[in-house]
Amino acid sequence: MSNTKGGRKARNVFRIDVRETHGWQVRIQRQNRSYSQFFSDSKYGSPEKAFEAAVAYRDRLLEELPPPIDPTLRLRTPEARQKALAAINRSGIVGVGFSMKMTRQGQRRPYVQGYWTDAEGRRHSTSRSIEAHGLEGALELVCRKLYEVQRPPKLSVEEMVRRALPALQRLYQQALQ
Repeated sequence: MSNTKGGRKARNVFRIDVRETHGWQVRIQRQNRSYSQFFSDSKYGSPEKAFEAAVAYRDRLLEELPPPIDPTLRLRTPEARQKALAAINRSGIVGVGFSMKMTRQGQRRPYVQGYWTDAEGRRHSTSRSIEAHGLEGALELVCRKLYEVQRPPKLSVEEMVRRALPALQRLYQQALQ
């Protein structure tokens, strides 16, 4: 039995069938607080009656609780978006980063990483070895790829390299220590 009623999915209502435990659980979270209640098949006489009780409880709870906070609300201003990007972007260029990867032999190798999302919303990445290309060479190869896939390009390859190089040099030196 799935958490559906009449072919429609019952949001926040989940089926539990583990060993001797059979029933429906309602789970809702609001403002960092969790609300959970279990409705046993045996207590309510059948899975269908337990489901109806769970849905009724869920509906009452949703009426009493405040609406969920929109997680994107804080990112709606340009300043907030820029601050959020800066917090996760250490290179200064969106989509360019530094990483250390482990080889199969257990050795750590430094790489320049590039990330982007295509027109269909799929994420892609590329990486170039700093040992093979040098830091600036690896950064330039990654920036060239990002320039190719960005439509329209936001910055030239040279400008991306110029902006990201000091931060990546610092991250590379920290990784070597």
